[in-house]
Amino acid sequence: MERGRVFEVSLKCFTLILGIVCITIGSIYLGSCTKQYLIPIYLIVTGSCSLLFLIISSIPQTSNESDILNKFSRFCKHFESLFSFIWLITGSVWIYSIYQPDYIDKASPNYCDKTLYLFAFWITTAVYIILGLMMLVGFCVCICGGTLVLTKNFSSS
Repeated sequence: MERGRVFEVSLKCFTLILGIVCITIGSIYLGSCTKQYLIPIYLIVTGSCSLLFLIISSIPQTSNESDILNKFSRFCKHFESLFSFIWLITGSVWIYSIYQPDYIDKASPNYCDKTLYLFAFWITTAVYIILGLMMLVGFCVCICGGTLVLTKNFSSS
């Protein structure tokens, strides 16, 4: 199996496991965050959508661009990107706006279970770190690609 395929399968397995963990933690701690009751919902929806989009991404592509299955798959990928972006922003507001909740007093209006909150906090923060790294790599590729094109154009003159 070639490296690209191994990476793709590994990424899908990681997404599957992470989706299941998000659903599990969100379900176990449902109702365990008085300060922001929507955090467990955020995790459940995030995990469920990850699994749904993972299934959709596994639909085989055909070479026929006008094929209804290809059109559906492309629509789902665009919808996934838009929904994921909006949902990430929404979850970020819910999570970061209550930093740092009361982890001890369950009767407090500022209470949120520590496991639930820190899991949601670090999953969301990790997504931002990964997005930042992807943007940095993309920027570097653009700069290097532009430099190569300019160098090639000047050397052929």
